[in-house]
Amino acid sequence: MKTRILPVSRDSILEACKILQQGDLVAFPTETVYGLGGLGLRSESIRKIFEAKGRPSTDPLILHLPSPNLTKAVESRVIGGPVSEFADILAARFWPGPLTMILPRGSAIPREVTAGLDTVAVRYPAHPATRELLTELQEPLAGPSANRFGRISPTDARAVLQELDGKIPLILDGGDCSTGIESTVISLWGSTPTILRPGAISAADISQAIDRNVVTLTTSLDEETPAISPGSLTSHYAPQTPLYISSQPIECFDPPYQYILFTSKNPNLLPHVRILTKEGKAEVAAQNLYRILRETDSLGAPAILVDPIPDSPLAPALSDRITRASSGTAEWRNGGWTFKARTKI
Repeated sequence: MKTRILPVSRDSILEACKILQQGDLVAFPTETVYGLGGLGLRSESIRKIFEAKGRPSTDPLILHLPSPNLTKAVESRVIGGPVSEFADILAARFWPGPLTMILPRGSAIPREVTAGLDTVAVRYPAHPATRELLTELQEPLAGPSANRFGRISPTDARAVLQELDGKIPLILDGGDCSTGIESTVISLWGSTPTILRPGAISAADISQAIDRNVVTLTTSLDEETPAISPGSLTSHYAPQTPLYISSQPIECFDPPYQYILFTSKNPNLLPHVRILTKEGKAEVAAQNLYRILRETDSLGAPAILVDPIPDSPLAPALSDRITRASSGTAEWRNGGWTFKARTKI
């Protein structure tokens, strides 16, 4: 199969719809990362997503809704009732945007989407091309990240091609992703709103919106255990090169390793040193994270060392992605780096 990249246009969106309606897959841009799309109410399309990614069936998918109206989603049996009182508040406040809600599964949802669970993950994305695609389809689009399972998520069309060339017919090129990391996932299944995956929308943002304390749950699962949230496996978002998180800010840059700093004021960085943000802004670091990981991974170094992430509203999300991508920690000791393998988080 030849994989084509087409810039977003009315014609390419209509072509993507045709491919999807025929049961095949299309990669599409969102504000978070590129998604691998298949029609969310068709089991055969869902199975193709798992096959193309090499994704375990225990890892549920996120459904991108054609409308932010949760009442319509209940009426179409995508979401089951009753819906939490907080869901409408969060949809009104944060949709379109990088927030995924875990809600009761409607009877129209194939079990493959939810890993057999009684809940379903849904969101309404902000990228205008994806919203146009969803409006044209008028049905949910399943859309995990458009990469091989466990690998670095793609934030541009070229990265999708590196991951899935020959596995899907079409990539819609909508430019670089503006957020750069996956959506915040919050479970509204039960009495206590619980963040299962941190993202650009923080616990404080959500707590303020619903006037209720929010719990953040850090989980780590193996591939055999059904996950209530995408992105909760022990190893995820990972480069092929072993990645280690430094226990202190990195000041020694001995080759042959590659280094990623959060920020630096040094205008003369060594060729094997990269920074996530010149401005010291966490949102810029998030936009650049996966691109820089992918670039660094391609250089054939024996290891990648990453700076600790400084505190900010985005720090939990950035630290989560880097930790799941890591092989362990590193410490500069006695004139050299020592490495310690990671245990489950």
